[in-house]
Amino acid sequence: MKLKFFSIVLALFVYFFSQNAIGQDFFVKKKYRDWNVYASASNKCFLASRAKRTSSYFNSQEVLGKNRQNSFVYLSLNKNNNSYSMSYFSGYPLKNTNIGSVNIDNKRTLGLRVITPSETSGSKHAIIEGLVKDDINFLLSGSRLTIEVVGIDDSKLLDQFSLMGFTRSINYLLSSCN
Repeated sequence: MKLKFFSIVLALFVYFFSQNAIGQDFFVKKKYRDWNVYASASNKCFLASRAKRTSSYFNSQEVLGKNRQNSFVYLSLNKNNNSYSMSYFSGYPLKNTNIGSVNIDNKRTLGLRVITPSETSGSKHAIIEGLVKDDINFLLSGSRLTIEVVGIDDSKLLDQFSLMGFTRSINYLLSSCN
């Protein structure tokens, strides 16, 4: 009897633990021009946009043939402390310990830091540091977001994102998501 009860309790424990460990699956909830709102079943949301133009430069010459079609920028909101978080995926390994820049219509420049899981690997991820409400206002009134960062091969990566649809997508995020 004790063995049967123990195995049932163990099975329930494993089931509930695995539900939390699996994480959340996100799906496209809304599309507004160049920005998508992704949501989970628990209505946690974030915004994402794919680069309209990706380019690479080495010694001031454009490098053709780098496969970088999958360059994205993501924005999320932590409603508990009303703070924004923005990250960038380059689609190409970035130079470790590198600092880049985010430019909003040549009116506002923000810092960008490469996220390195270890010293030996070239990460494709970076975060925009110190994003505040005033920066969001520049994004709302802007038309283009340009990210500049250095690749693992010392090439300059330049990605341009459209801000068309950003206002409607962030309004949806603020009004309809947890």
